[in-house]
Amino acid sequence: MSLLVLPLADRYERFRDSVFAGVEDSPALPGMEPPMSELDLQSLWFSGAFGTSFTTTDNRPVTIEDFGSWNAGAGPDFTGCAIRVGDQLLTGDIELDPDVRDWERHHHGANPDYQNVVLHVFLEAPTDQRFFTRTHQHTEVAQIQISRSMLAEDAAPKSRLAAARLGRCAAPFRDMDPKRVSDLVESAAQHRLRLKSNRLHALASSHGREQAIFQALAQTLGYRNNQRPFAVLTQRLPVKRLLKEDSLNRQTLLFGTAGFLEDLHPDRNEDATRSYLKQLWSRWWKLRDSCLRWLEPQHLLRWKLNAVRPGNHPQRRLGALTTLLDHWSLVSSPLIDATRWSLPAWRESLLSLQHPFWSTHYTLSAAPSDHPVSLIGETRIHEMLANVVYPLLVPERTRLWAEYLELPALLDNQKVRRAMLRLFGDSTLQKSFNRKLFHHQGLLQIYQDFCLEDHSSCADCPFPERLKDWS
Repeated sequence: MSLLVLPLADRYERFRDSVFAGVEDSPALPGMEPPMSELDLQSLWFSGAFGTSFTTTDNRPVTIEDFGSWNAGAGPDFTGCAIRVGDQLLTGDIELDPDVRDWERHHHGANPDYQNVVLHVFLEAPTDQRFFTRTHQHTEVAQIQISRSMLAEDAAPKSRLAAARLGRCAAPFRDMDPKRVSDLVESAAQHRLRLKSNRLHALASSHGREQAIFQALAQTLGYRNNQRPFAVLTQRLPVKRLLKEDSLNRQTLLFGTAGFLEDLHPDRNEDATRSYLKQLWSRWWKLRDSCLRWLEPQHLLRWKLNAVRPGNHPQRRLGALTTLLDHWSLVSSPLIDATRWSLPAWRESLLSLQHPFWSTHYTLSAAPSDHPVSLIGETRIHEMLANVVYPLLVPERTRLWAEYLELPALLDNQKVRRAMLRLFGDSTLQKSFNRKLFHHQGLLQIYQDFCLEDHSSCADCPFPERLKDWS
């Protein structure tokens, strides 16, 4: 669903495209694009970020009707899939590899577990020869090659930051009428919300609205460094499956599949921790065999734990996610049906969440805190509002844009500070555009579209000279 009802977003997009019209693309420096791991590829593919319509290597149209399920056992990556090749509907499995040659390198062609593969997806392939995909019964499998260029505008992994210094655009910004600056920032914020909305609605189209909400909320709990592991975890354990389990089984599956139960020893901890771990392990030893593939080194989630504050530790964030599931109807209903949305009620429902263990513990092996700590605080709620709630609901209730504009800016991060410095320097504009959430969102979009697309260290960027064209 596109936000055609937000004309400022269209206006910003036209302006951005006009700035680079006629400008030759600057080649990215080596290593500028972060490499995509096989897990990144699988997660992005499964979420529909590469799209749903493709062309095979022999020029047949392919449509993904059903992405299936992420396979926990031996065999292909995704099972129970449905694809349409031309006019023929095929049901079976999908295998995704970084390189087309991995099919033979990993001996899939001789493995009966891969007999039901109906589509082989890959990122890289030699240009000087053709490789075919065949099963052990010599059945040819349709192939499609994906590329970074297919990814939605804001879906590709990014690690680059522009230099933390004053940019050339600070001078023209300082000379602009503040109302024009505000107009540009709001337009960029609308455009950013549209991108998020398109991604969320595409995910809902591929996997259902409830799963899209679950995955998106989980990613906000992952903060910047652990968004991908949270996405993969919720893709492997979709909300419909988890809601069929009781609360302790849900917690066990999530912590076990995350790899957090493998090296813990309950008897080495204090009473509350020992009791909780024993509850989890009493279930995990029965469930573990069904998740063995995800515990293999090449499939294990890579959590980033360095320089993480105790309250942001992924184990505690996962504890918050399990608590969200315990109150799922209360949390998800206003997002499934936009007419039921109430900001005060939804905010209060999240602030009041409690868990007998996670309200007083930061990790599975930590001593209890002296006082209970909120599982989901104000800043996380604002991240959810910016990245999930309003992108999901504004297309269906456009009056919520006015509500969005009133949200205060609670969260300051490295990218916001760099954007402020690059665009405004130490001018009074910094204070003027550091008050509302949409200010931060708009500045981040401008920073992404111009500062991160310029590889000349600001010297050849056309944006400063073209700012006068914003009217």
